[in-house]
Amino acid sequence: MEEKNMEKYQIYKDMMENLKKAMTAGFYYQAIFIEYAILEDRFTSALRCAGVKYLNKNGREIDMSYKLGKLRGNAEFAIPYVRKRLPLELLDEVEAWKKERDKLIHNLAKIPYNDKAVEAVAVKGQDLVKLLDNRIKSVNNYYKKQHP
Repeated sequence: MEEKNMEKYQIYKDMMENLKKAMTAGFYYQAIFIEYAILEDRFTSALRCAGVKYLNKNGREIDMSYKLGKLRGNAEFAIPYVRKRLPLELLDEVEAWKKERDKLIHNLAKIPYNDKAVEAVAVKGQDLVKLLDNRIKSVNNYYKKQHP
């Protein structure tokens, strides 16, 4: 594995370990931040492997909402093999999770800390991370075979 890929692999592995630790310790806000970062990374990976633009005109990554839009609407993701692994309903689940996450994060100083609500968002995020990790690996492998 080349050095850049090895570094990326280690960062990803560390994030997954930190997510597990945060969930075990009940640090749900920390878990939510990690989940968001992992999901963004997975979506970027899928877009890159499919050859779909994921950088804006300034060379920065588009945000998660735009990534989800591309995963929903780009022809590369309408291919039956790919759509089966990334169905629109799953992308809708991620969008709904993101909205709940955003509401918690943006109102952090305005609302009382609610462990159950925060925990629920963290648990849902962890479930989405696990599910999408496997599915996006499958999609990426598909594209790597198509464009060796």
